[in-house]
Amino acid sequence: MTPPKSLLIDVRSPAEFATGSLSLDLRPAINIEYQLIDTLPAVYPDVSKDTSITLYCRSGRRSDIALKTLKALGYTNARDIGGLEDARAVLDKETVTRQLEEGMEQESDEKEIGKTGKENVKSGERVEAFGKLMEGLRALDD
Repeated sequence: MTPPKSLLIDVRSPAEFATGSLSLDLRPAINIEYQLIDTLPAVYPDVSKDTSITLYCRSGRRSDIALKTLKALGYTNARDIGGLEDARAVLDKETVTRQLEEGMEQESDEKEIGKTGKENVKSGERVEAFGKLMEGLRALDD
């Protein structure tokens, strides 16, 4: 079994989880209650200490407790993205950013193949617009 590159963990109760959860790159969240997060190695034995682990709950309190537990267990790449609504916003923003970056990489590859001058100007305009978009997204984080 290939170890997962990243995990999205909903640390709410199973009843809360059953009402709906989030997903990360088309992979659904898994549910491990915050007070049971130390069982992660038993649930996912292939998860390494440097696997990207993202935690959320309803309000952010339980995910913060779970994060502290994982850090104490030696997980170095775990993060808490807070309550359900904040977590949804973070994941949506990261998805859009990733899609834009992938689009820019594809355009860059096309440019290398050798486009006409007019198409290169359009590509340059897209790069500039992408830069402005990224600046705006970063400003939202501040």
